[in-house]
Amino acid sequence: MRGVATHLKALGPHVWGFAAALATRIDRARAEGVEVFADQYPYTASATGLTAALVPRWAQAGLARRGGADRIQFRYHDADRSIEGRTLAAVAAERGLEPVDLAIQLVQAGGAGIVSFNMSDADVEYLMRQRWMMTSSDGDLVPMGRGVPHPRIYGTFPRKIRVYVVEKGIIDLADAVRSMTTLPATVFRISDRGALRPGMAADIVVFDLGRLADRATYADPHQLSEGMSYVLVNGQVAIDGSTFSDVRAGRVLRR
Repeated sequence: MRGVATHLKALGPHVWGFAAALATRIDRARAEGVEVFADQYPYTASATGLTAALVPRWAQAGLARRGGADRIQFRYHDADRSIEGRTLAAVAAERGLEPVDLAIQLVQAGGAGIVSFNMSDADVEYLMRQRWMMTSSDGDLVPMGRGVPHPRIYGTFPRKIRVYVVEKGIIDLADAVRSMTTLPATVFRISDRGALRPGMAADIVVFDLGRLADRATYADPHQLSEGMSYVLVNGQVAIDGSTFSDVRAGRVLRR
């Protein structure tokens, strides 16, 4: 049996610096014969719903865990789109409310999605170096232009290479690619994907390392990444330079 510690992180200032402890526990389990893997997204902010993160009243602790009201940014709130992209602290101050009281009001009005800046670079980078760490986006399918979602929806995989391989040198290119391809295919027992060899499904990305970059930001997330020369899905061309094809060759993978 295999286990995955998904979206592994040290969330909140009170546990910053705990990445090594997390890795030690996983390494210990693996040394004892337990197949444990993990995945992460290459950002220092997470995303969730306001209800899960902060309320009810005793959830003042939830505010602290996520770094405080100035580190919580609204992704969407259908009842009042004007707050999208702004912080809980700023909107609460504008309305003369305590942040937790505003949070309760927003939940009563239908809830809101949030991004919270609650991780440290050092922890993200430490966990990224582990050989059992896969890359994930933890992204959902948000229509282009809706709200101010987490930029991971658009930029996860190019960002990992651009920021953590090219700019920071935290990992090398081969390890970054492995974390996105061979490793997850192995973990989830997908036998015909994850490598380039005869008989495999031709899911292939050809990118220009010099141009590869994520463009999505927390303030302006609806931006496509750049640097893809070709993208093939099941052997069919999906992107050729800057041209997107109408071919939809993808399919749901079932184990």
